[in-house]
Amino acid sequence: MKRLVALALVTLALGTGAFGGDVATLVNLGFSPDSAYFMFGFYGLDPSSGKPYAKIFLVDTKKNDFTSDGEFEAAYPAGLEPGQDAAGAFYKLFSTAVSAASRRKIDHLAQGRLIYLSLNGDDSDTLSFKDYATKDQWDVVLREVVDTAADGSVVSSFGLDVSVKKASGASVSMKAGNPQIRRKNVSDYAIRWIVLAPDGKTVVVLVERTEKLGSGTGLRYMVETFQLP
Repeated sequence: MKRLVALALVTLALGTGAFGGDVATLVNLGFSPDSAYFMFGFYGLDPSSGKPYAKIFLVDTKKNDFTSDGEFEAAYPAGLEPGQDAAGAFYKLFSTAVSAASRRKIDHLAQGRLIYLSLNGDDSDTLSFKDYATKDQWDVVLREVVDTAADGSVVSSFGLDVSVKKASGASVSMKAGNPQIRRKNVSDYAIRWIVLAPDGKTVVVLVERTEKLGSGTGLRYMVETFQLP
């Protein structure tokens, strides 16, 4: 059992499994002391150029949006030798994001509590699981709509239906995400993890996107945030 738990944690740290294109590696960079801000990023190899890239985002969890100073992105014209990975791109980009993290008092050790983790690439849009710390029952449905635009490209959107039945018997239901936002070249969405922030109220849902990148496809990450009543 300990070995399985360790494997799950390694999976979270290193990203998802094999994929026929670029697989981005996720990094949880932590919350501010009041859980009002969350920082995360990912990095990988661009499927077209083979060059390392990184992206870092600072999220206002109450607004469910990036802060005005919270988007960082870079690609680097460097080749990787055998045995090397693209983590250097992330470290280099993070050096430019340190001041923004400091302004929001991001604590990189305050990463929240993981209440759901997708294992073995589970792509189910309907999740049902228990928070074993609180004994609350969670049911989450990802509702996605995928259409074809006039130019033949894929356009999609999604929203989340969330229901939580407390151990006390009380139930709450809410919606998250914005189905009105339509994303070009994104063909699929999947929930990869759900984290409860240190305040016990703020929820961060990490959503994986499958999208066209140049001549190939790849995986990218985004988050949706909301507050429990």
